[in-house]
Amino acid sequence: MSARVPSRFVRLAALCLAGAGLAACSGTTATQSEKTFTERFLFAGTKLPEQKETSEASRRELGCPSARILEGTGVFRAGDAGGARGVTFQAAINDLARECNPDGEVMRIRVGVQGRVLLGDSGKPGTVTVPLRVAVRGNGQTVYSRLVPLAVTIPSNDTQASFVVIDDQIALPITGEDPGEYYSILVGIDPQGARPERRRRR
Repeated sequence: MSARVPSRFVRLAALCLAGAGLAACSGTTATQSEKTFTERFLFAGTKLPEQKETSEASRRELGCPSARILEGTGVFRAGDAGGARGVTFQAAINDLARECNPDGEVMRIRVGVQGRVLLGDSGKPGTVTVPLRVAVRGNGQTVYSRLVPLAVTIPSNDTQASFVVIDDQIALPITGEDPGEYYSILVGIDPQGARPERRRRR
């Protein structure tokens, strides 16, 4: 496929800087203000590529897969989650964004995740690890999965810290179907995936 399609970048959930509840994610076309938000917060000020004019005959419109927080994985509490005083820290995903760029027969995707860590009653300042997972599903199967053990440092004079991580390793084959309909991106905190597998006794 020789036609190049402009990248699409969408802000999916409301930014939550005060540890408020997570917003639902939905796919919409990015506005200029959303694009500026993404450049400033998720991609360290890097300018996103501008749309190039191409003829209708040579352009194939390709959708960008939707991205959402997997149900039940948007918030993680470490320590004794059974009681408020036993929690050492709580991590929450507050915002998602993605950028899609067709490259020949491959769709390359960057996913940005922004969140916050709050100390619990049993916690203390320092570095904690947030096991963040990014996955892609296609045709009912997992076609991509990556666990990112994210180190977040809470300053000694504070009780919280924000984090931003970008996964730019996603490369999906473009089939006859629209990638925006065929694939879906899932993001969540996966403490089970971060645990080493137990060795079986012989």
